[in-house]
Amino acid sequence: MSSRDAPLKPGNRAANTAPTAAHIPSEQPTSAEPDSTPLQRFCAELLGTFLLVLFHGGAAASLKVIQRGPDTTVPGLVFVALADGFSLFIIIMIIGKVSGVLINPAVTFALAVRGRFAWRDVPYYLVAQFTGASLGAAVILAALGRDALAIGRLGAVQLALGVDIWQGILVEALGAFFLVLTISATAEDPRSPSGWAAFTIGMALAAIVLVFAPVTGAPVNPARAFGPNLADALLGLPVNWAIYVGCYLLGPLVGATGASILYRYLANQPPAKPAAEPD
Repeated sequence: MSSRDAPLKPGNRAANTAPTAAHIPSEQPTSAEPDSTPLQRFCAELLGTFLLVLFHGGAAASLKVIQRGPDTTVPGLVFVALADGFSLFIIIMIIGKVSGVLINPAVTFALAVRGRFAWRDVPYYLVAQFTGASLGAAVILAALGRDALAIGRLGAVQLALGVDIWQGILVEALGAFFLVLTISATAEDPRSPSGWAAFTIGMALAAIVLVFAPVTGAPVNPARAFGPNLADALLGLPVNWAIYVGCYLLGPLVGATGASILYRYLANQPPAKPAAEPD
């Protein structure tokens, strides 16, 4: 969820080993190491989004299979929210140092608009994210069986009864807005305490799910919504792609971009990433 740190410039031994803040890896788990290659970052984003859909979609599908239907209960909502939040926390810790762990096209786009992420890296990050999400949905079927498809729809999200597309767009935009505000304040601001970003971002997602999941499913991530939808469509289940484009693609893009711009204005966000202090 961050841009890559600038690589060290070649020079003499003293210059390359001096304990300056610019040369010391960040303590933030959301800061990619400067020597990671494009292929490593692609694989990390693919793995991260794969795990995200596997656990987020898998938790939603498992709950519906256990309940034998789509009705949402309070314990079920808490279960999904905590599964989403803690799994995101762990995923950030696993791949953050490789790719910056964006794993969300809305976050990728918002940080690029704000100049926090290089536009040249956006295309292959998006390919990795949508590919990983599709693979994650396929593995839900393989791991959880046919009921996960027939009853759980592989964790696909949909609007609740009585919710129109405009309300869905607003809810997804608000969810992504809060998520990116959290990312901007903890992972992108050098004044934030080191070490708290991953947990805070995970808990922000859990809070979003608790509030908004009964309305839209609260993926606040176009890739998370796309993977199960694609798998459902390929397996013969009906998918409303117009709702996907409006609610689950455009909504998060608008909300995430607005949050990134607003935080920069409100907090006078410094340009540098959080960095470790020299010993």
